[in-house]
Amino acid sequence: MHQKEAITDLVAEILDGTQINLKVDSYDLHEDLETRCVKINCAVHHVTSGEKQVIEGTGVGLIDALFNGFVDIYSAEYPSLKTITFADFSIKAKIETGHHSLSDSAAEVTLRVSNSEGHEFAFTDTSKSITGSSINTVLLAGEFFCNTDRAVKVIYKALQFARENKRPDSVRRYTRQLTTLVHATSYSEVIEQIKRDSLSS
Repeated sequence: MHQKEAITDLVAEILDGTQINLKVDSYDLHEDLETRCVKINCAVHHVTSGEKQVIEGTGVGLIDALFNGFVDIYSAEYPSLKTITFADFSIKAKIETGHHSLSDSAAEVTLRVSNSEGHEFAFTDTSKSITGSSINTVLLAGEFFCNTDRAVKVIYKALQFARENKRPDSVRRYTRQLTTLVHATSYSEVIEQIKRDSLSS
């Protein structure tokens, strides 16, 4: 099983249906073609709760603008977002999906993201809207790192409890799970946040 799939499956098991899962309702774009500066206003909702959120961002191109907006909203709670960078972005026409010509074929958009440890993760979306799929890949990447941060917090606290209560089997299980999860997170940032949260509570 690929590393990303293993992490995604483990996160789903730990968070048990409470993962962040965003869907796009609408978006507005403004691009200055001379400077390549893009401003985006993207309305989304959380699939599970129905809660609505507007992501506003500015950057050099659509991907950069949306990701900057995503980080502005979520990085205070999910610190790993501050440590990731874009490694590659590609668009491939799925010619077999077109009915009349290449112009009505679906496009497969892939965004590769690298974390602070140099691990790369690919996020892909396919649709007949290149812009829509580009937006979805950014959301998929953001959700992945947010949900992994949340899972790390859950397992770290469970590990501390197991150690305090001298449960070696649980300690081993939680340690294995953390070993898998930290491939995607900035572990030190997440743990520091847990400590700060505990001091303020």
